[in-house]
Amino acid sequence: LLEADCRVMEYTYDEDLEELCPVCGDKVSGYHYGLLTCESCKGFFKRTVQNNKRYTCAENQECKIDKTQRKRCPFCRFQKCLSVGMRLEDRPTEKHLLPHQKNDAFFTC
Repeated sequence: LLEADCRVMEYTYDEDLEELCPVCGDKVSGYHYGLLTCESCKGFFKRTVQNNKRYTCAENQECKIDKTQRKRCPFCRFQKCLSVGMRLEDRPTEKHLLPHQKNDAFFTC
């Protein structure tokens, strides 16, 4: 590859910036299963898939999933995990690291 074919990606990290988990709204800890999520949703998703868990909703499958109520309905939580894009087949790569976990700059081609 020619040097002109590559570009330098620089990342800045603002420690005051707090990304929120798209499933429950808690603070994210990194990329898990394809997107930025919190540790709690990462673990929940992993256990659900690995243990082949099947849940049912006691309500109408429209339960509110947030940081304080995320454990009340695992069915709706898992559905929300899927709807926001969590996927078991994703594996961590350079693109999945948070900006502060990367070098100050790296090359992409």
